[in-house]
Amino acid sequence: MLADFAAKQTFSNLEMFKKAKAASKLSWLKRDTTKFNTGSVAITKNGVHISGLMESRTNLLDITSEQATIALSVSKKDPHINEIVTVVEYEPGTEFLVSPIVIKILADHTRRTGTVINYTIFDKEGETLFTTSDASKVYNIYVPPILPLDKIKDWVPQANSHKITSEDKVLQLRNAALKGMETHFSADSKTSYGSAVIANGKLYFGGVYSSFDHRMNLHSEMVAALAAIMDGSRDIETVGIISNKFIDELPHMCGCCRQFFSEIQEKTKREIEVFVFSFDGKQVFRTKLNEYFPSSWHSGLSFDERQISKK
Repeated sequence: MLADFAAKQTFSNLEMFKKAKAASKLSWLKRDTTKFNTGSVAITKNGVHISGLMESRTNLLDITSEQATIALSVSKKDPHINEIVTVVEYEPGTEFLVSPIVIKILADHTRRTGTVINYTIFDKEGETLFTTSDASKVYNIYVPPILPLDKIKDWVPQANSHKITSEDKVLQLRNAALKGMETHFSADSKTSYGSAVIANGKLYFGGVYSSFDHRMNLHSEMVAALAAIMDGSRDIETVGIISNKFIDELPHMCGCCRQFFSEIQEKTKREIEVFVFSFDGKQVFRTKLNEYFPSSWHSGLSFDERQISKK
């Protein structure tokens, strides 16, 4: 049953299990019904960060609940995670397998923070499916050296959201994106990206969460959206982006992020406005997402939907 935890912050086993199970209800799933879902809690000495699973229509843009909790902890400048607890729901009668991708994500995070992550997975009934005291040593063929990032040494934990005031909304969006840029998490990049979204009367912000080999990056727009969605604010109406790489140019959103936000817009049925800021503050590009990305990818009608449409 519920395993013992070794995090510096004091929480009961049952409390963490309940938090992770509740986090799964925050998941943004491809379909209304699913046979697989997860929720995760990342524990630091300062508290906890929670997230559900983020699925996309393309599958390529899926974000595991574990990586999401890590990215959200970084967006709050609280990257030293001691433990991650995950609750998984999967189809009865099938074999559960630990994701090697998740293990790699955890190992890479330890590589850049120097903090070992204790990782435990439970099923929805509280049975232990997997546990390790050091996720970076699960696979002997992948044990990266510890190379902590210098920038995080001076980080002080912060909130990654605040309420919108009566001041200029566009200026607040830009300032929040700049705040997100401070949390750009990469081992070798001299440039930084930051983004902010407006949802339910609040501003949420975040920076790039770059994987060590850059193959599983979360762009700053994605992290800002995750911050909102996992806080229960799904009705994203505005997104803004800025980068110190583009001093007097506009750092336009990549195709992946345009697809990512088009899927959010499709789910919420709320039109999203896009703002792109030059770093010097002299240029701003403003458009509607439907104009910015007029034809998002989708998998077409299902077989059942096609049969219905013919009737």
